[in-house]
Amino acid sequence: MSTGTPADLAAVVERVRERPGLDLEANLSVTVDGVDIAVTTDDDRLRVQVPSVLACVSVLSATPEEGLALPSALAAAGLTTEVRVGSAVVAIAGADAAPGRLARLLSVGPVEVRALALAAAAVRVR
Repeated sequence: MSTGTPADLAAVVERVRERPGLDLEANLSVTVDGVDIAVTTDDDRLRVQVPSVLACVSVLSATPEEGLALPSALAAAGLTTEVRVGSAVVAIAGADAAPGRLARLLSVGPVEVRALALAAAAVRVR
């Protein structure tokens, strides 16, 4: 198994974006800064499942700044990623993202941050 940075993944997406018929399939378990993340696909979307809002913030703060190029690369390739906490979609990155003021305030790049879903996920009881 090889490891890489978000910038490496963005570079791969950039290389394949002009190829027609890009299919995406994933079923991965990833650990970032001690947080276990599940990465799967559902139809044409990549799903990133994190265990809690706190874990999501931890992963984002552990991601180097060059990782912010990944949402742009996903959009250019016509791909969309959803970040989920439980059943709540707290963020969308890529082609279907509609970034707003909250994304600019948080400096997360071209990512749609869903404030209500984020708040609901933060207070949900396990």
